Amino acid sequence: MARVVYDHVTKRFGDVTALDDLSLEIADGEFIVLVGPSGSGKTTALRLIAGLEALTQGEIRVGDRVVNRLAPRDRDIAMVFQDYALYPQMTVYQNLAFGLKMRKMSKTEIDDRVRRAADMLDIAELLQRKPKALSGGQRQRVALGRALVREPQVFLMDEPLSNLDAKLRVQTRSEIKHLQAQIGTTTVYVTHDQVEAMTMGDRVAVMSEGVLEQVGDTRTVYERPANVFVAGFIGSPAMTFATMRAERREGSLVLTRGALELRIDEGRAPAGGLPSEVIAGVRPEHTRLWRDGAGLVGPLEGRADYVEMLGREAFIGVTAAGETSFTVHAEPDTPIRPGEPVWFGLDRGRVYLFDLTTEQALAVV
Repeated sequence: MARVVYDHVTKRFGDVTALDDLSLEIADGEFIVLVGPSGSGKTTALRLIAGLEALTQGEIRVGDRVVNRLAPRDRDIAMVFQDYALYPQMTVYQNLAFGLKMRKMSKTEIDDRVRRAADMLDIAELLQRKPKALSGGQRQRVALGRALVREPQVFLMDEPLSNLDAKLRVQTRSEIKHLQAQIGTTTVYVTHDQVEAMTMGDRVAVMSEGVLEQVGDTRTVYERPANVFVAGFIGSPAMTFATMRAERREGSLVLTRGALELRIDEGRAPAGGLPSEVIAGVRPEHTRLWRDGAGLVGPLEGRADYVEMLGREAFIGVTAAGETSFTVHAEPDTPIRPGEPVWFGLDRGRVYLFDLTTEQALAVV
């Protein structure tokens, strides 16, 4: 096991900057997830650790070694890809053992490692099968096993669950997390799926256009997003945003947009004041139907555009004051239908304010 350090790492492909001045330290034994949309630089960051790309500037350290110029085979890492990359002509046992044979390990040691990994991944009964006789989930376990038998300092996983169906993806991600906790190997996991990121990572590093936007534990990233991008990317359904005027009036912080008005207790406003215009954001689970109004800012009136029934909960798309959209959380038996009026409120202390120019977080009120 080893820590991994990106020290002001930049990667350019011609005139395109895929990774811009990335500095990040991953602790020994940590499970960190790099998450972001396509083109955010997360896979490039992973490939730089693996030695599959050469960095343009900066330094990468694995353990105590600078690995910038080391060949991939000398970095003591193992990588799991989304397409499994199994040898179709070999049995599961042979696939697991292949890399160890290339290292000229003894047959006894190879057999011991293969069977230990197979038991851990619950694929011992599949060792004599070939990949074509396996399901997608079984193939993914074999791919994990092939990395596991190497007992590397670092595991690198590049969207390993993207080819699995939804149910199997949920099952396999819990297995990967349990396995990593068991063996304690430093793991860098890349995904575009923010649900995967939030459920699997000890920490989450959110990336956009080659820039590290925020890194932290899942609760911090979710509850204290650093900027509009992180706030909108993390969370499902996504946070609702609106540009609003901000002023203090009659002992309250008042946010307005056209006919829409939010009155927030003065005590919740930041001491240093706010710009005259801000971006206000609120998550769907903090936007609720108005009943007795306890703990809510409002009431606000709108019209239902759609209703999504999700079994244990429902989300109502609402347009308020003719122009501002909200997603309102409701019980699954809500009688509201599209086109009907909706009265709702926002949880106090859950309205996020961002700078209109920089889009950086200002306050939560």
